[in-house]
Amino acid sequence: MINNLWYTFVEVIRENKKGCKIMDFYLGRSDWKTLQRGEEHSFLLVNGLGGYCSQTVIGSNARHDHNLLTAALVAPTKRFAMVRRIEEILHVGSNAYRLDSQAYVTSSDDAAGFRFLDSFFYDGLPSWKYMAEGVRVTKRLTLVYGTNSLAIQYQLHADEGVDAWLEVIPVYGFHSKNDRPLTYEPISCRKKEDRLFMSTKEASLYLDTDGDIESMEEVQVQWYRFDQDGPDGRDGWGGGRKIHKIKTAHTTEEDIDKRVLNGSVMLNLIYGMDENWMNTQCERKEKTQKDLSAVFSHLWNQEHERQKAVMEQSGRVSETARQLAVSAQAHLTRRDSTDGMSIMAGFPFFGDWGRDTMIAFYGCTLAIGQMEAAKSILQTFMRYCRRGIMPNLFPEGKDEVMYNTVDASLLFINALWEYLQHVTEKECDPSFETEAIKTAESIISWYEKGTDYNIHMEEDGLLAAGNGLWQLTWMDVRFGDILPTPRHGKPVEINAYWYNAVCIVRELLKKQGEEEKAARLDVLSEKIKKSFLKKFTKPDGTLYDVLPENGEPDDASKQVRCNEIFALTMPFTMIEAKQAKAILAQVRRELYTPVGLRSLSLYDPQFHPHYGGTQFERDMAYHQGTVWAYPLGAYYRACIRFSDEPKQTAKEVLHQLDQLNAALAEGCLGQIAEIYDGECPAESRGCFAQAWSVAELLRAYEDAETAVVFGRNI
Repeated sequence: MINNLWYTFVEVIRENKKGCKIMDFYLGRSDWKTLQRGEEHSFLLVNGLGGYCSQTVIGSNARHDHNLLTAALVAPTKRFAMVRRIEEILHVGSNAYRLDSQAYVTSSDDAAGFRFLDSFFYDGLPSWKYMAEGVRVTKRLTLVYGTNSLAIQYQLHADEGVDAWLEVIPVYGFHSKNDRPLTYEPISCRKKEDRLFMSTKEASLYLDTDGDIESMEEVQVQWYRFDQDGPDGRDGWGGGRKIHKIKTAHTTEEDIDKRVLNGSVMLNLIYGMDENWMNTQCERKEKTQKDLSAVFSHLWNQEHERQKAVMEQSGRVSETARQLAVSAQAHLTRRDSTDGMSIMAGFPFFGDWGRDTMIAFYGCTLAIGQMEAAKSILQTFMRYCRRGIMPNLFPEGKDEVMYNTVDASLLFINALWEYLQHVTEKECDPSFETEAIKTAESIISWYEKGTDYNIHMEEDGLLAAGNGLWQLTWMDVRFGDILPTPRHGKPVEINAYWYNAVCIVRELLKKQGEEEKAARLDVLSEKIKKSFLKKFTKPDGTLYDVLPENGEPDDASKQVRCNEIFALTMPFTMIEAKQAKAILAQVRRELYTPVGLRSLSLYDPQFHPHYGGTQFERDMAYHQGTVWAYPLGAYYRACIRFSDEPKQTAKEVLHQLDQLNAALAEGCLGQIAEIYDGECPAESRGCFAQAWSVAELLRAYEDAETAVVFGRNI
């Protein structure tokens, strides 16, 4: 049960953070000197269903996964590209200015609206300001949380007597997120209760707008160029189709009914896939006796307030930590198959993965006060536990579940422990706790006697796993029949998790009065600890990375990797302070960077300094030196945990953590990416928003702020 000290801590933090707000990101013309420079930054909005809205800050799609509305037809992994982007043409007198930007396969066709873009501002929601011939255009948009809905607003303002109007042409997909159709199923369009209803066999979409819709013969666009897909080995092209234009009135008209007043014109587009939700917005408009601007303002403010509530619930002091709290919450998602919650591993590529969910669990739920979500996530994965193994992957758009993981189940036990440590007496659910402990106990049993993928306990009490082409740890990349980082045998972090899990189940059984069972696990834990310290400890006190089954350390065992850091951060650890300091010193010397830890020592002959090139080249580098953000959280937490002066160390950690501001302002604004180059981690790679990255760094902030207040962890 949570103790009174935690409540005291939360109150201290909340008192200190009054008046705090989320981070603001301002970008200007120097950030988009060219189209390519403008595509270096992007933004991400989510709807809590696996759906999202993401583009670059200049409004282009630089990835096939960029869409204004990626909807989750089945949450969270049956995702459709519905509204791909919008072409925007500002007319001033007889001149026309294209405001949107987009790269095309034939570069002479590139749309360069960024030349008229004065500024981009992001405070959890994006807004743009354009100007041409003195006519100002402001654009704002928001995704509506909990629904597959998108709201966009344009405002034009021209000086007296200047005739200006805006024409927008939406580009639609109506196809699975990962598809690149060369031919499209026709979109059926008809009016339905004063709004446009568009549909295909698989999806439908409503549009409510205060502009004038003009139908046009369908135009298919095939050859957008997605430059950011190239480094990830994806086909760098895609398209959509245009079926209508939407036009505003002219600024010279003085007609309130046409939303024109004193040279200002408003245009609102409200997209939704749920008719009941659309009807609710219509009722709101009628109730306020205003146009769609009132609906947009309500949705915009509603999303800002939602994000603000997440930030405040986290109780964090640092502005960077508050941003990480909102970013972590963005990965929480509903899962329709279980009527429960899960965690999206990373946007825009990944769905909800077992290992990633359990690593990100604390930061994405407990650290931001989402107790019900935490419980629901545990229940979701308990439902799919098979022969002691938790799912590793729910493939996108598919029904089958993949179980190729050794650590997800052990990390589930750790997540359960953390949940039970935080849950209040009022929130406690005895039936859930009993069921969860049974699941945890069955995992230990299956791992002891052996289960799928050669997961089994050896005679020395240590856990071995993997064979053939199965990669079961987080360093799981495989290229055909090549395993760049084979870790079959006894991986160091897996055995740290194993010891921790056995100790946790022992304590939970004691609490239930199962003394005999607990005593047996007590003996087992001591056996594991003795074997671990004897066999994994190198002469210098650091740890081998992986031990062969029934064998002595080999060359792979001796490689310096970031996996040893996880042995220092489990609630139950075999490592004492002296050994921990040796491990931390090695990590600092060979693996540490301000945005993450290298996956392999930069002094290793197999170290890859860069991540990029062909699929083969990227796979060879993925865990061979590439920097990963999420282990950095464990490193900072271990520094505090094993410090002789935790309060002073925590202050130093907070200072180092604030270096993340630069990473939050690079790539996807407000998010931390999956990976970075190993030698010079200056540019984000892989998923531009990774759950375990923001979650683990947020957790490091929590430990550091706690230690500063109390001089120790709580």
